[in-house]
Amino acid sequence: MKLPNFLVIGAPKSGTTSLFYYLRQHPDIYLPVKKELHYFSYQQIAENSKGPGDLITLDSLCDSKQKYQNHYAKANKESAIGEFSPSYLYYANVGEQIKKILDPVKIIVMLRNPIEKAYSQYMHLVRDQRETLNFYDALMAEPERKKNKWGDIWLYASSSLYTDKLKIYQSIFGSNNVKVVLFKNFINNPDDTLIDIFTFLGVDPTIKCDTKTIYNRSGTSRSKLVANFFSNPNVLKTFIKNIFPETLRIPLRLFLLNLNTGKKDNIDAKSETYLADYFREDIVKLELLLNKKTGWLG
Repeated sequence: MKLPNFLVIGAPKSGTTSLFYYLRQHPDIYLPVKKELHYFSYQQIAENSKGPGDLITLDSLCDSKQKYQNHYAKANKESAIGEFSPSYLYYANVGEQIKKILDPVKIIVMLRNPIEKAYSQYMHLVRDQRETLNFYDALMAEPERKKNKWGDIWLYASSSLYTDKLKIYQSIFGSNNVKVVLFKNFINNPDDTLIDIFTFLGVDPTIKCDTKTIYNRSGTSRSKLVANFFSNPNVLKTFIKNIFPETLRIPLRLFLLNLNTGKKDNIDAKSETYLADYFREDIVKLELLLNKKTGWLG
């Protein structure tokens, strides 16, 4: 039974969905139809699913080894077999279990300016009609939400602290097997970034992929009806899930969500100032760890 030999572990809202669909175009890379399995972090997610709509997300995840293996049953001659589960970065303690089951495995980490990432995460839940507070109030509510075991997607600020999590993966797998990709470089130069990733994965770096489409954008919903349809387990949604196969259902969902996603309002000054102070120390530590400037410090 073939299992992944590379993982993309996050961070959420840092281009992982776009990267998933770009990598699927490479003939030497196998990725399952479903992007996020969260097999290794399922228990942690299950214990922290008390927020609005969290149980709907939990229901779609991979909760058994057999189900996990089934996602890779069609892997054939591809030399790089992958999994995308952004929760693995936040729940970095799953690294030891990943090593036990999958080693040798390579790790890819997509990192975005944490202020932008936190706000995009917030707008993702606004788009899905789950977040009702303004951004600053939601940031202030974060400690209470964490205490009440809401999912990590609600922890806009604390889930955007990268350095300690990255250190854990480097310690477990070795720095040479952990590749960090900065979101800005990926967006500005997707073709060059893909060449770099292909080289890291040991597949043909000359393969060209279509990178015109940006997937899973955040923003306000044009139609609350459409947003609620995808956020609530109503009968019609269940009917469609049972009728349409995953190969059609998942791309259709992304397409419709993209059509329904409007503009993203600018972050308010109060929240931006708060987050700039909140993230400053972690960014400094991250730049020392990476031995490069991120461009995130104002």
